[in-house]
Amino acid sequence: MFAWNAARLVSQLAWVLLLARALGPQGYGVFSGLAGLGLALGGFAAFGMGLRLYQDVARNHRELPAHWPLVRLALAWSAPALFALYLLSSFAVQAETEMVVLLSIGLAEVVLAPLCTQVAFAYASLGRMGEAAAVPVALSLARVAAALAYLLATPTSGLSAYAMMHVVATLGAVLWVWSSAHRRLGLPRHTRQIGNRELKSGLGFSSLWASGLALTSLDKTSAMYAGGGAVAGEYTAGYRLASIVALPVEALTTTIMPRLFRAGGGRPIAPRTVALLLGGVLLYGLAAGWLASRILPILPVLLGEGFAGVVPLVALLGWWVPAYCLRMLTGNMMLGYGRKGFRVGLELSGLMVMTALMLVWIPGEGLAGAFRALLAAEWMMACVGVVLLAGISRRRVDGYAPNGP
Repeated sequence: MFAWNAARLVSQLAWVLLLARALGPQGYGVFSGLAGLGLALGGFAAFGMGLRLYQDVARNHRELPAHWPLVRLALAWSAPALFALYLLSSFAVQAETEMVVLLSIGLAEVVLAPLCTQVAFAYASLGRMGEAAAVPVALSLARVAAALAYLLATPTSGLSAYAMMHVVATLGAVLWVWSSAHRRLGLPRHTRQIGNRELKSGLGFSSLWASGLALTSLDKTSAMYAGGGAVAGEYTAGYRLASIVALPVEALTTTIMPRLFRAGGGRPIAPRTVALLLGGVLLYGLAAGWLASRILPILPVLLGEGFAGVVPLVALLGWWVPAYCLRMLTGNMMLGYGRKGFRVGLELSGLMVMTALMLVWIPGEGLAGAFRALLAAEWMMACVGVVLLAGISRRRVDGYAPNGP
């Protein structure tokens, strides 16, 4: 798991550096804003059947053949509707770019990338965490290849040229990941009808997954809408590089998810263990935030002077990292305990606070307003999440284990 997450760290870092340097703040900001919108809508792909599969198969591995056909059917039904909604939303946020850019990014992030997510859920549900972690690495490497090809071959062709390379690279990675998973896991290749009870359960998971993706994606769209492509580009570059130091916490939360699902099924985790997890993640986050604040000043050297506006604001990103780590841990623990409503409510509240603050602060403060909004919303969610998790954990150990809202 560590090895694959290290590979993911390196590949994502390479993609950010190559793409931001090739497109500049304006182009990178427009791309990130549209991709963030696509990622948020892509969270509704498969109507949550993939996460439902993850939960149920983690508790009983024999359930995989029954759940995968539901995932396939839900993907087929959800993709066209979400793609159409993406196009309408991109017009609403006044994304001033070519239609080929909108179409390419939408196909890559709304239609294709969610297929990799469902495959990762299938691997992880069986406890094959290394293979689950390898899936996003394959996708990242394909996009690194696209960015490198663009930088070397057509660096002056504009965003439209890269967008087409982006969707082709994404398609290649998805085809390989999808076929490989069917071969390795013996996944069924048919579909079956989704019952009302299954659909209701899946939509609950879908809202959960989508709220998390929206929280980490729509901030770029909001920054683009409130401050333009240049502000969004600098914001996204700083965010991406700072978030890389939090990947070990993401690896931890991914690794313990099957155990958390079992905890939600009647095998609670001791409060002392929960406290140790929270304390360890907070300490790591503080150290990682300090490291990020020391590394980020080299951003203009890596990406160009167009990104120099991030340097005076690195302290804000340094304090953001521990809150981000805590929020990731508490959110996944709420999911494992079956408190989907708590997590969705918390993430949507954080998204609304962040968006509102960005719309108010960015026009007057620019990039500083964007980072201040991010910091305020993240710490709000982290603190509330710790309080909620403490209460949930204590009640479960005492014998009270509700199904959750």
